[in-house]
Amino acid sequence: MKEQDGINLIEQVIADDNLWRAYKKVRKNKGAPGVDGITVYQLKGHLEKYYQPLKQKLKDGTYQPQPVKRVAIPKADGSKRYLGIPCVLDRVVQQAILQVIEPIIDPHFSDNSYGFRKGRSAHQAIKKAEEYYREGFRVVVDCDLKSYFDTIHHQRIRGYLEYFIPDKIVLRLLWKFLRSGILDRDIYIETTKGAPQGGPLSPILANVYLNMLDRELEKRGHRFIRYADDFVVYVRSRRAGERVMEGITEFLEKDLQLTINQEKSQLCGATKASFLGFNIQNLMGK
Repeated sequence: MKEQDGINLIEQVIADDNLWRAYKKVRKNKGAPGVDGITVYQLKGHLEKYYQPLKQKLKDGTYQPQPVKRVAIPKADGSKRYLGIPCVLDRVVQQAILQVIEPIIDPHFSDNSYGFRKGRSAHQAIKKAEEYYREGFRVVVDCDLKSYFDTIHHQRIRGYLEYFIPDKIVLRLLWKFLRSGILDRDIYIETTKGAPQGGPLSPILANVYLNMLDRELEKRGHRFIRYADDFVVYVRSRRAGERVMEGITEFLEKDLQLTINQEKSQLCGATKASFLGFNIQNLMGK
């Protein structure tokens, strides 16, 4: 972006105060060790030991993240959701990058995006849903994305990131994190798409990708709410809802190469819809 041209973001990433602030955040969040087995309790000593070589590798873009450790989380319907746990040092690097790029990227996100953003919450998203309902938009197009985090298109997200971030070294590091691979027990899996859930960068990468959806919905004049990969569009009639569902499905599958889960997506009355675990009918006493 032009207003950021000439700014050397990697210097901000490797600044001592930024790296140690990132360390404190990772330490506070605790979490399981990654593939190297190093825990958050061993992190400080590990970081101090390799601090100068780490800074140099980050500065010249040669830092190589380790594969993420795959962990399966059972879901209520019997299926599994996979988390990718980066090693603790990689989490510090991701957090250090996040602290620099988030203030640059976040102001360009849609006002209708509420997930994983500072000063925004699920509660605010529900308030917006109530507002739409009161304005007479009482039919909901509820779209469910199938395995969203596993299907993010790498080349497209790289292009979207280039729009926001002018620093080639930071872009190279982000690319390396996307392509670092997965270790499932002892099996290495190459990553050619997707952004594993579990690292500090996952939420902002998810929002960068779906920002394109937000802009398309705004362009079409839709009233919508998005919280990470959950999003709903409010319309006045079922007929309008059918048109919106068809149009959104085409855009998501053709332009973003994502898949709509037809079994979980639905068109229904606003009082029957459940969004982020809340139901308008219960909230409004109707």
